[in-house]
Amino acid sequence: MEHMTPAEVYFYLINGSLGTIFNAVVLLIALRHADTYDKPRQIAVINMTFADLITCLIYMITRPYLNLFPQPLCYPYYVTIFTSQMCSCLNLLWLNLDKLIYIKFPLHYYQMVSRARVLILTIASWTIIITLALTIYFFMTVHLPCSTVSLPPFLYSVICLMYIAIILASFAISAIIYFIARNSRRQEPQAGSKMFKRLFFVFSSTIWTCITCLPYRLLYLTFLFCSHARKPGTDFNAILVSLITAFFPVVVIGIVINPWITILTQRMYRECLLVYLHNIFSIFNFCGLKICVFDNPKSRRQSRPSLATQRSSAASRNEFPECKGLKDVDV
Repeated sequence: MEHMTPAEVYFYLINGSLGTIFNAVVLLIALRHADTYDKPRQIAVINMTFADLITCLIYMITRPYLNLFPQPLCYPYYVTIFTSQMCSCLNLLWLNLDKLIYIKFPLHYYQMVSRARVLILTIASWTIIITLALTIYFFMTVHLPCSTVSLPPFLYSVICLMYIAIILASFAISAIIYFIARNSRRQEPQAGSKMFKRLFFVFSSTIWTCITCLPYRLLYLTFLFCSHARKPGTDFNAILVSLITAFFPVVVIGIVINPWITILTQRMYRECLLVYLHNIFSIFNFCGLKICVFDNPKSRRQSRPSLATQRSSAASRNEFPECKGLKDVDV
């Protein structure tokens, strides 16, 4: 980190800036238009996006200049990074659990999952993660500059195991959901197809997290275990270090792509983004982008069965209630 090449500096600055913009857009749409009463799971999406936004702002953009940080900032810096990354992974697990409850107990879903309960879970998750981060990094040693820090190997192993356990648990739940949805599709093809569309966001996010995060964590954990069994500087350790170095940028790119998975797999985010773009283009007198509009769900509460009926009929009319009023909003 002390000897970053210009290409590495640009890599972190560009990805950090893009990730900040993308996550900020998704967070803005979620906070303004997501109905967390009807869809409490959107709170987990908000948490994931906010955590990724913190990672982009606090970590990616500042990483090339970490050597310039004063020592008192090192502790809160690493605590913040750990908290944001762990929170993002944990909320992916909550999303998978939410979908599992949704397809296993559809008639009792709103009795089991409510906005209040999800908010309590959110507060508890952030509190536990922050407490854990403060405790773990209390044992951190800073060897000036701030980029040169160390933790006891045992704590490094614990951190890696926590990441791996959460990601694998998310993947296992997604696999269970997939098999349930596939069996439902065989019995009722039309209903099964609709279910797959509803589950596509969770599947995509989970698989993408496994691809981008899991190899790096597994390699780092292997390196920690093997460093005690082998002498430093051996060929095997050198190979592991090379692989870890190669996979680390994949983690960075994964965080930048996360908001696009949200946008591409969830209709509300796609349509609201198009409306925002339409408003921006209209300022500069760009034409030709046709946007459809719905009622704002926050303006009125509806019973849940009628909401599903309304969404179906609105889709057939090419209307999208999540984004009504955006034409009059200054972007």
